[in-house]
Amino acid sequence: MRFCFILLLFFSFFSACSDKNETAKDNELPVVIINSPANNQVFTNGQLINISGSITDNVYIAEVHIHVSNINTGTLIMDVHQYPGSNNTTFNQSLTAVSGVNYKIQVIAKDRAVNEGRSTVDVSCN
Repeated sequence: MRFCFILLLFFSFFSACSDKNETAKDNELPVVIINSPANNQVFTNGQLINISGSITDNVYIAEVHIHVSNINTGTLIMDVHQYPGSNNTTFNQSLTAVSGVNYKIQVIAKDRAVNEGRSTVDVSCN
């Protein structure tokens, strides 16, 4: 019985250490690709701006932030947070274009080691 306890303690210790070591060794940034919209794309008033793309990481994507702001005023228009819990994910959000607004669309992904990958596109509305 005592041998089983020692064996269990041994495996628990080494499995906990391996998770920490995996995170400590992870220096790769998540890769964020925005498929839509295209950078510098121009929309008309009332047109739907579809924000879509994919994210991959060598280990694990802990969180994703989709931020859309008005470039002219700095106002944050959209702030979406996702927690995919895998090494790849997709995103798909939308908003309605407003005349005269220039938008900065930024997608930020963080992994467990807090490596941060990001991609940004700017679009406008006539």
